[in-house]
Amino acid sequence: MTWRIWCRPWDSGQLANTDIFQPVTPKKNIILIGCRTWIVAISDPTFTDLNMKIYSNDDNAAVDTPLELLATSTNSQAKADIITLDHGVKEIYFNFDNVSLQENTKYNFVMNGTGYVPTSSSFLCWRKAYPDPVYTAGYTPTKESLGVAPYEIYLIGGDL
Repeated sequence: MTWRIWCRPWDSGQLANTDIFQPVTPKKNIILIGCRTWIVAISDPTFTDLNMKIYSNDDNAAVDTPLELLATSTNSQAKADIITLDHGVKEIYFNFDNVSLQENTKYNFVMNGTGYVPTSSSFLCWRKAYPDPVYTAGYTPTKESLGVAPYEIYLIGGDL
């Protein structure tokens, strides 16, 4: 039996910068206490841990660009908690300390990691929300648009 999942791998250094991110624009004011997302492990990649960071968006840039660091998750996920076997998909959770997100304001969620050393046969990926994306504004799920599918991320919080 085979299985198929769409994801974007992190290259060397990308888990230490803001190259790969998921823009999110809340439709109302919320207090963020956590987020869930999915990581795909190919083979047994070398890394220490992962956390999530939230950046403001550079509204003056031509494309979405993380600008200022607003918050970092209060927990990190250690490799031993994410990967127990070679090859797999794992849902992980990040806690936040009651971060206020304002309606109609764009935020960029960035996965951050330490000690990541990918190889051509052993690496981490961020799962794409395809074919049923969580945030569908401005996106039509088709095979042709797979490359720009959003990363799967769920926000957990309450009304502000």
